[in-house]
Amino acid sequence: MPRPIAHRGFCHSGAGDSPIRAFGLAALALVPIALAGCAQDAWKPNPNFSAFLNKVEQNCGTARIGELTVSQLMNPASAQSSAYFVDMTSRLDLGRISEDDYVLGVSSTFNTVRDSAGIRCILAQKAQ
Repeated sequence: MPRPIAHRGFCHSGAGDSPIRAFGLAALALVPIALAGCAQDAWKPNPNFSAFLNKVEQNCGTARIGELTVSQLMNPASAQSSAYFVDMTSRLDLGRISEDDYVLGVSSTFNTVRDSAGIRCILAQKAQ
């Protein structure tokens, strides 16, 4: 008659443990380390950033950049939303990139002319 298999507890690390489980536990142990690398205020909303994006959405939402509108590019619920576009627009607002770099990056990514209505409108919001 075969002997019953003993139940292994959570902390048992016998030779038969799954490598996937071991990887999962190791990955879980790294989460606090990864989060510790974030700035303390990284999760707080930035009212200035939100204000600029809101202004762009309100004043430039229907303006086109290539085949898409600014609203389509900014709206995370849209199938055409672009994290790159939002990131570039925020970098422009924060002064991390120049207007020339913004225009070049956005126009080449979205296959449009550098003076498209959407780009002109966003630059005008920055100037205000």
